[in-house]
Amino acid sequence: MKVKENDFMVGGSKLGTYLSYTDVEPELMVMKPGDRVLPAPFFYEKNLWFHLIRQYAPGENRLFPNGGFEVRDGGGGVRNYDNDQVCLHPAIIKHKKTLDKMLRRAEKAQAARERAAKRGSKPKKEKVEGGRRGRPALDPAVKAARDAAKVERSTRSGGKRGRPASTVVRVVSAEKKPAGKRGRPALTQAVITQRATQKAATRVRTGGKRGRPKSNRR
Repeated sequence: MKVKENDFMVGGSKLGTYLSYTDVEPELMVMKPGDRVLPAPFFYEKNLWFHLIRQYAPGENRLFPNGGFEVRDGGGGVRNYDNDQVCLHPAIIKHKKTLDKMLRRAEKAQAARERAAKRGSKPKKEKVEGGRRGRPALDPAVKAARDAAKVERSTRSGGKRGRPASTVVRVVSAEKKPAGKRGRPALTQAVITQRATQKAATRVRTGGKRGRPKSNRR
């Protein structure tokens, strides 16, 4: 069995392409309503499910002059296909040849062979005997210039690393805390007298009772 790509022609103009089957094995064309089938547009989709509703012979349905199929997809929708677009799903009869074609095993094997041939055609790197791995050695002139710059920096800094210590003497004075008790400051005598007067006036006005006075309304 082969999957063929055809031109979709309408009025002499090409509007796209569609897939169909050619050279289908006879055992893949024996199906009955309710069997799992495989439409050509979904040949490489192994996780989709389609079931045959009805098969039309040529001339039986005006919509399919050459014959066709009515198929239900996994979502419950109804799809119509031509007579050369549907076959029995190869998993039903364990048709290994078609199952391998669905998984593109032949194409993948050919691609693997091409990759292996491409790797074999690359020239191998020459191995240098006695050579060292890693970064190549510095040029003697560059190495001498770097060593001279390093000695100059060491002389200028006195052999010490990092920022030089400051020579400015900083005087840090301890913070003086006021003597006394902690917390809110004590009230003055004038404030104490004023609050006592206000408290006595409130007691006289309320009769010594606390809270909101009762209403005289009835």
